Amino acid sequence: MSGSIELFDFANWAVELHRKPFRRSLSIYLYPNRPIKVVTNKITSQKTVLDFLAAKREWIEKNFIKFDAMAELYPKKTIKAGEKFPFLGVERELKVVITLGKKSFVSLSDEQLFLHIPKDQWEANTSLEHHPKAIAEFRAFYKREAIKLLSQKVNHWANIMKLYPSQLKFREQKTRWGSCSSRKVLNLNWRLIVFSEEVMDYVVVHELAHLKHMDHSPKFWGVVEEFIPDYPRIVKTLKSSQNLTDFLSQRS
Repeated sequence: MSGSIELFDFANWAVELHRKPFRRSLSIYLYPNRPIKVVTNKITSQKTVLDFLAAKREWIEKNFIKFDAMAELYPKKTIKAGEKFPFLGVERELKVVITLGKKSFVSLSDEQLFLHIPKDQWEANTSLEHHPKAIAEFRAFYKREAIKLLSQKVNHWANIMKLYPSQLKFREQKTRWGSCSSRKVLNLNWRLIVFSEEVMDYVVVHELAHLKHMDHSPKFWGVVEEFIPDYPRIVKTLKSSQNLTDFLSQRS
């Protein structure tokens, strides 16, 4: 049996209530520019949900204030010529290059990203908004480069740590950078490619360490620290700059 979704307002906030069969707990999830998400079972009363939200009200307010502050630090980016986009921890200006080829593609230098668009698909004063295929290629470039580099890093660190996953998969998630299942399957968020390599290394080591300790116990963090001694600094950097990936989830 599938779940259901109910929509309502609480204290001027939009709420999505997801009811799922066999769900035991009552959980809340917050995301920037999205309704509050509450997940519970089929029989939890509306009053119980409202009481739960009321108890969490101060926490919700604090987090939305943080989201607003993050939005000011990292304004929403539009994929257009002249805009700067992070790639491997470096902000690079996007330039449009008209090519004689038949397909759009992306190349990069130390300071710039080049979006190559076929001449027969371009007109003077045309906005990139009219080139959805070119914009799709821009995002596809990030994903291809991420999969290539992250695969190399998993192989590198697995050999050093002597911890080997059974499978490596790539996902696109808003707030989760990686996970490790009980079957030793590693999942990595390909949008990590916007960050520096030290951030990518930390996430890979973190998930590989779960092959030895599936929790976040002191023993687990001891494994992480063995290979990434200053991991607390990197964790802080990752948490404070996660909005950098937002442009990759835009849809034209």
